[in-house]
Amino acid sequence: MEASLKVLNNYVKVDDQNPLELAEKITRIGHEVEGHHELAVGTKLVVGYVQECIDHPNSDHLHICQVEIAPGEVTQIVCGAPNVKAGQKVIVALPGCQLNGGKISAGKIRGEESNGMICSIAELIADQRLLSDEDKAGIHVLDEDAPVGEEALSYLGLDDFILEIGLTPNRSDCMAMTSLAYEVAAVLDRKVTLPEVTKYEEKKSDITVDVETDLCTFFGAKLVKGVVTKESPAWLKNALLSSGIKPINNIVDISNFVMVETGQPIHMYDYDKLTNKGFVVKTGFTGKYKMLDGEDYELLAEDVIVSTDGGVGCIAGIMGSDSTKIDENTKNIVIEAATFDGPQLRQSARRLNLLTDASQHFIKGAINTKNSLHVLDRCADLLKQYAEAEDIYETVATQYNEEEKHVEVSVERVNGLLGTSFTEEEIKNVFDRLCFTYTLNEGNFDVVVPSYRNDITMDADLIEEVARLYGYDNLPSTLPEMSMTQGLLTDKQSKEKLMRHMLAHLGLHEILTYTLTSPSKENDFNLFHNADDQVKLMWPLGEERSVTRKSLIPHLLEVIKYNNDHAIKDVHIFEIANTYSAQEKEISELAIAMSGNYVDVPWLGEKTPVDFYVVKGILETLFKALNIEPSRYTLEKVEADNKDYHPGRSAYIKVGKTIVGLVGQIHPAKAKKYEVNDTYVVTLNLTAILSMRSSKIKFTSLPQYPSVDRDIALVVDKDVPASEIERTIFRASKILKSTTIFDVYEGEHVEEGKKSVAISMMFQDEERTLDEKAINEAMDKVLSAVEKAFHAKLRQ
Repeated sequence: MEASLKVLNNYVKVDDQNPLELAEKITRIGHEVEGHHELAVGTKLVVGYVQECIDHPNSDHLHICQVEIAPGEVTQIVCGAPNVKAGQKVIVALPGCQLNGGKISAGKIRGEESNGMICSIAELIADQRLLSDEDKAGIHVLDEDAPVGEEALSYLGLDDFILEIGLTPNRSDCMAMTSLAYEVAAVLDRKVTLPEVTKYEEKKSDITVDVETDLCTFFGAKLVKGVVTKESPAWLKNALLSSGIKPINNIVDISNFVMVETGQPIHMYDYDKLTNKGFVVKTGFTGKYKMLDGEDYELLAEDVIVSTDGGVGCIAGIMGSDSTKIDENTKNIVIEAATFDGPQLRQSARRLNLLTDASQHFIKGAINTKNSLHVLDRCADLLKQYAEAEDIYETVATQYNEEEKHVEVSVERVNGLLGTSFTEEEIKNVFDRLCFTYTLNEGNFDVVVPSYRNDITMDADLIEEVARLYGYDNLPSTLPEMSMTQGLLTDKQSKEKLMRHMLAHLGLHEILTYTLTSPSKENDFNLFHNADDQVKLMWPLGEERSVTRKSLIPHLLEVIKYNNDHAIKDVHIFEIANTYSAQEKEISELAIAMSGNYVDVPWLGEKTPVDFYVVKGILETLFKALNIEPSRYTLEKVEADNKDYHPGRSAYIKVGKTIVGLVGQIHPAKAKKYEVNDTYVVTLNLTAILSMRSSKIKFTSLPQYPSVDRDIALVVDKDVPASEIERTIFRASKILKSTTIFDVYEGEHVEEGKKSVAISMMFQDEERTLDEKAINEAMDKVLSAVEKAFHAKLRQ
């Protein structure tokens, strides 16, 4: 927010403070001053009087002016403004003046001497959005009684210093200058002076108000008749300019100033444009309606509406309707002050793209509802003073009974939490400076929380007030007492770190992609989540990032496509991240995607394209590093009609009957959708896999006795997995140490529907040298086992 020191000075004296030192003090109590600037910039600016103005002989638009810049001192200035003429009081920038546009110096313009510049307001104020077209079009003409030679910014009231304060979410009350004044007064130990509001004799009002929704806790309206729309006085316009608000006219400006002062947004209706003089706060309106800015907006049933004459009088807290707007002919107005639900208003404002200054006060919870009736009286008083209002009517409002909020805190509790030794008097001093009322009983404070302080709900909040007013920097620094703990990675963290290092050593690159994805890709390659179980953002930035992903594979394929489009064909990547659904909550996954050549060394003539066996080998290496033995998992072909993975080159990874992953090639149709070439992937459910009890590493001495190798060729059905054959052979003999499949053959001399699997086996006994008898017994056990399991026969 922008806080004007001149406006602030109306409530607490700060004009004797160094602005930068004051900014530092405000920052130290928790309201960070992120920047500062002057409302108007200009040195050596004086009030001048144009004694003579003639056309420039060498220009069709310039004028030569004789300007009195001090009593009896006249200088010549060449001016190009179309509205300059003799007899005007103007703002003069003398040679050496520093403006926003640069430094002013004396010189000649088209051959004529010019000693300075006659200024417009636009040349003094940097933010052009706050200025009227008149301010930008020509020089600014001052009142006839402006004293010649006086410093111009001071005379105009533009010599203001603005603090740019970054309010924390819990202190939105300080969006009101009166609330900020209490903070500054507490820092400086000064009193706050609130403006006196004159209470006029009020007439009986004929307007009615009604609230039909829980999204409005208070609604008040006050009728004021006989107002005159005109230009606002200088002080009011300057107060708005320094608060970052563009002045419009006295009616609009008064409502905006009251919002700046009290934090309560004000909306005004043209009373004469209302037929039944009633206001109903409700929801349920749908369709397009024209608002104050002349644009049509689509309303939804959940939007809160202030209804007038059965239609839309105002989108609550956001913008008024075109049908009830104030214009230059308005004579009688109804002032509204209300409290609307911030979250619902935020949704409406964001959808309609109408995040106005008023809506921000509701959204951030800056409303002091208890003060709303006073706000209406304040607004009526200003209309009486500056809009010539004739008749003031009684306020009509809904019932609002706010109980007085009490919070208790003890001296012992304050010192115990802060590690200090404050006395009762020191704590009393803090509460007094903050203008808190309280009762004290044997070291226990019963504090009545001011209605504008919505952030104070418990004793810790009061203790924070003591700490920040005392000064955080002044609190003693002590080390906390705690037991010593050893910093270690969790089992999951250490295993994920191991996997990352292992995959990097195998030549893969780790990537990081978005958690959010498009609904069109949400269920692609989804293996572990329910397809109908969606987690959708309430207010996504766009359709492409509107739901959480259920698989990492789609994003890996997008990375492969991006690299392929940039002439990088060999892409080997992996990612460890979470996937989400409402039912399964979140699942930690590992995904690997490989495309192109795994090995490509042209000068050696070595080239190994990525295929099923490359990714399967990486998977087995990974499992081995995690001490997951091959006997713990099985591979099972995916369904023939699988839409995501190639049915002939992909397999589920199962532990028991549970699918914990998949290894294989993406389906050609999906490769076409994602515009990638043949790509092989691995996806693992790490939540399930890392929770498995893995085998412990066992160290054994080197074998002392020789091993014996035997080769066999088994004829089995074509669909028998070779891994199952190996698993069965291992279980058949204790002295069998390793197996290697070195050939798989189908064709001539092998029965149709069968295949020949050639296996090399290594036998070894740790206690003796194997003889022929022991080896033959082991071989018989192996052949008997495979025959029983698969009807396998030795190939002749």
